[in-house]
Amino acid sequence: MYRVACTISLLVAGLAGCGSLPDIGRAEQTAAAGNVAEARAQLEELARFGLPEAQVELGDLYADEDSDESRKQALAWYRKAEAQGSKRASLRLGKMFARDGRTAKERAYGARYLRKALAAGDDSAVIPLVNLYLEYPQEFPNEDPVALIERARAAGDPAGDYALARYYVLSGQGEQRAGDIEALCTPIAEAQPKCFQLLAGVYLSQQRDDEFRALVQRAQGAWESGQLEDRDLYLFARWLSGDESPRAQVGTTNELYLQLTPDYVPALTARARLIMEHNYLANPEAVIEMLEEARAKGDQKATLALARAYERGRIVPAQPDKAIELAKEVRERYPSADYLLGRIYKKGYLGEADPEQALHYLLKAARRGFPKADYALAEMYWEGKGLAVNRQYAWSFAMLALAGGVERARDLMKEMLPSLPRHVELAAEELFRQERAARRQMLASRTGKSATTDSQGG
Repeated sequence: MYRVACTISLLVAGLAGCGSLPDIGRAEQTAAAGNVAEARAQLEELARFGLPEAQVELGDLYADEDSDESRKQALAWYRKAEAQGSKRASLRLGKMFARDGRTAKERAYGARYLRKALAAGDDSAVIPLVNLYLEYPQEFPNEDPVALIERARAAGDPAGDYALARYYVLSGQGEQRAGDIEALCTPIAEAQPKCFQLLAGVYLSQQRDDEFRALVQRAQGAWESGQLEDRDLYLFARWLSGDESPRAQVGTTNELYLQLTPDYVPALTARARLIMEHNYLANPEAVIEMLEEARAKGDQKATLALARAYERGRIVPAQPDKAIELAKEVRERYPSADYLLGRIYKKGYLGEADPEQALHYLLKAARRGFPKADYALAEMYWEGKGLAVNRQYAWSFAMLALAGGVERARDLMKEMLPSLPRHVELAAEELFRQERAARRQMLASRTGKSATTDSQGG
């Protein structure tokens, strides 16, 4: 009877009283103290009572975790709160779909939720909406990001200055507007850490090496003083040696990764991979040690990198048995692990090719969105090594690989075309359409509820 009375008063009185029953404030304190499991347990009890504030807070805890399952849980709780009219939940849904949307449909939901929040007067939706429009202009051709950027700047939001600088870069005006980018980003780089990337782009493009080095030192100092988070410095380091950098700065990336290790585990794995690509940075034993350390700390990317190292045999002697063991550990999370397994069986690294096992893993990888696996399947069906030649399958998988961005599939199709009867080509194209539609449906079922549910939700 006491518990029933407390439950009623909990709902009516806004979580006041009732002794040891959970409340949102206590759950927040518990989470802040590092006991996320206990905080989640408290919030789940409240969320199941139907309290939208608890549902939002619970969604936030799940959203902080990096896994597909936690993402689904976060979306589910945000939707429950949003269905009860929670503006916070609507904004969370918008930001989550805008930031992490895996399909055009999900990103469209994100834009709709953000526009809804904006119409309700919540200006915190401006920048996520701007980022969405800038990142996917082809999906939002009639939207005007500049007007939103100016709205943010007029409100005094420094994120608006960063957004304008980024707009100049993405719209192809980076070179002409280099001075504007520098003027916009220099004062706010610590507050808007991605400005470090934009400023580095200006300095490296203009051969201003002294300013670039000073910028790196500024980022290091900001990190040491707590103004930059580990992830901010990590992303800056990764960008410096990536494809977007005007002049790859491998040594600086290595230096920054080293600064972040061993405490920031992703930097351990990233540094090991950097050394694998540029082996003058350290000896192979150091790479394996770093990956093993990161793996011991729970970084599944490190496990995948180790599997690749033992499969390829470039920095350590090839051990396909060990590669298989490691890849199986992480295959639920990474489609590329299925691809790696398929490649081992396809190439016969265990001593003899096993086309049946190769087919099993490559098809799983392909249907989970890894187009290199489509190319490998096209090769298998075209070459007929260990299984019957099937030109229809070969052509359809080559089309899927090409649609996924694997350009070498085009060369394979050119090789196939002279001996491909027209009726086989047409049948393969129909199979391609069916397979692509089935994959889209599978992706939709994995990443959330249907469009109908979303349209009802807001």
